[in-house]
Amino acid sequence: MSPDTTTADTLIHSLRPAAVDVSRLGREYMPLLQLVRLLIGVVPNCDSYLAIWPPGFRSYNLLVPNLLNLPFSVWGWGPPVVPLGLALYAASRTARCAYCTAHTCAFSLRRGAPPSALAGSSSPAAGAAVAAAEALARIPCTFTREHRDEMLHHFSARDAERLALGIALMGFLNKFMDALGIDLEEASVREVSAILLPTGWTPGKHRVAAETTADPALQARPGGPDTLATKLALLRHVPAALRLEHSWTRGVPSRWPAVGAYLAAQTGHDFPLLAKVASPRAVRAIATVLRDNLTPADSRLGLGVKALCGLVYASVVGNESLTREARQLVLLADPSVPEQSLAAISRFAAEPAEESESDIAAARSTLASLPGVGSEAALALLLAKAVSPSPAAVPAALLTEVAETLSPEAQIELVVWVSVQQMLHRLGSFLAAQAAPLPAR
Repeated sequence: MSPDTTTADTLIHSLRPAAVDVSRLGREYMPLLQLVRLLIGVVPNCDSYLAIWPPGFRSYNLLVPNLLNLPFSVWGWGPPVVPLGLALYAASRTARCAYCTAHTCAFSLRRGAPPSALAGSSSPAAGAAVAAAEALARIPCTFTREHRDEMLHHFSARDAERLALGIALMGFLNKFMDALGIDLEEASVREVSAILLPTGWTPGKHRVAAETTADPALQARPGGPDTLATKLALLRHVPAALRLEHSWTRGVPSRWPAVGAYLAAQTGHDFPLLAKVASPRAVRAIATVLRDNLTPADSRLGLGVKALCGLVYASVVGNESLTREARQLVLLADPSVPEQSLAAISRFAAEPAEESESDIAAARSTLASLPGVGSEAALALLLAKAVSPSPAAVPAALLTEVAETLSPEAQIELVVWVSVQQMLHRLGSFLAAQAAPLPAR
């Protein structure tokens, strides 16, 4: 497939002028870029867009290594890396994110997964991981205790959680990449097309873009299974990456109940979901992301609007726990918002999506008339509703209004927050099927 393939309009088209140059990111965050480049062969185009709103860039770079337990998972510590890769791939396919499907295919192939496994011929253990990933990625979620029990038949409780954390991470990545329509790297398409095209995969909304950087350190790497040199190269970048990470997570606890108390002090809510997560790395990373996303000084949307967008996502996917949490966050940000507005927004989110210009205008007018909302917030809620399903579908009429009204920073912030909600949705759905919390270590 040739580069610069024309695709339908997506959010990314109006955001391109605001994208941060990858060379600048390389100067500031080279170890982070190199770790991902070693894992999937490219520096993902999403980096330049996440960096438009810096807390979004930090969120991504905290969640990826910590929820995948990198680089340790690549060295064989934790669940076998092939079932892990297949689970990430299955989650992306189920969410219908063409961008992440290509990247997780490359991730799996580079970790040694045979092409036949990506086509569905895998071991019973990998099959259990894939079935769990597909169930957690469906909207509505179909994950059950039977899925969990099948995972525990093949994996330890800790490794089952590691798999679930990886699937939850893909919730964040699937939502962000699909919702924006991030350009797909030509090198990634070349690497995986022989595997994916026979399955019916296409780049879809993601324009295939040629590499533009002249820096050899940021250019695509040849494919092929990991070698000892690859694994050692990963270790070479870890110390500098950890220094960056420590600067972002300094003071954030990694265990319950300390992390709940910390978040309650920082955000007003303790996020009890974290009480059930055993991995200290994951707890600290998720807590930092929640803190950063709920810092008033960094918000371009306003925390009240942001919390309402979370309520929209929770209502679209039918997650009652997330719905209750979103309502609490709304009232923490703006106690004056009445119950009638929250109920109306939940009903709006559960209704069929608006597609025509007239339907969008009518919905925006109705939402704007609700106490505690207003016109700009109403537009944000319409966008949140459009990006919440899998796949996202933002109508052209809404794209135009969003580009004219919401700043690039606000657009990225909104989609990052909805992506965080999808991560919590998947992780919470897995944890809800557990009989009891896993022991801390």
